[in-house]
Amino acid sequence: MSSRFNTVRMKYIYICGASAVLSIVLLFVMYQIMRLAYRLMFHEAVWFTNLVHWSINHIGKKPIGLLMGGGLFLLFFWVRSQKISEDMQALVRGTNELANGRNPAPIQVLSGGELRQLSDQINAIAALTANKDCSEMKVKSEEPSC
Repeated sequence: MSSRFNTVRMKYIYICGASAVLSIVLLFVMYQIMRLAYRLMFHEAVWFTNLVHWSINHIGKKPIGLLMGGGLFLLFFWVRSQKISEDMQALVRGTNELANGRNPAPIQVLSGGELRQLSDQINAIAALTANKDCSEMKVKSEEPSC
């Protein structure tokens, strides 16, 4: 994939679109199942019929659908964006350790593109500082001690 399309911004656009499509499809399937169940099974359950009638008459079918669709969208977006969030947290931990003068363990990210490039560069910086520290320790050990 081209590096132009393998960016964090494009990943979030993809996650947003996929979450919207998933929530719309799941909402449609839930609506069809509830419609079928209401017609076939729930006539004996008076409390459920009264709850559905009250909800439709007092709140409305569209606001309930929008609320459920929005909730599903937020849930899917939160779940699908967790991978990028974990990668960002790993990068933050690594840069924090570098800033405090410690060499971090190699940073592994699951994402590609910008986040992978950033982790590779941080790992290269950590390797350079580790090599520099190692060469300084060798020079100090070769000096005669008193």
